Amino acid sequence: MPSKKNIETEHEEETELSKLINRKIELANKLGIMDDYNPIDNYQGTEEYKELQEIDKRLWELVK
Repeated sequence: MPSKKNIETEHEEETELSKLINRKIELANKLGIMDDYNPIDNYQGTEEYKELQEIDKRLWELVK
């Protein structure tokens, strides 16, 4: 049986995972790189795109 600490840690990770996914979707929509794929000009040079890259790194750490 998992300890209370393990359950709390799993919940925190799940919450962080959900927040990161929601933020990634929000940023991707703002940049136009989700769904219809109509990207804004030079989206790869924006702060939002840099944030997306950081989110991807953190998501990888959470799911691996």
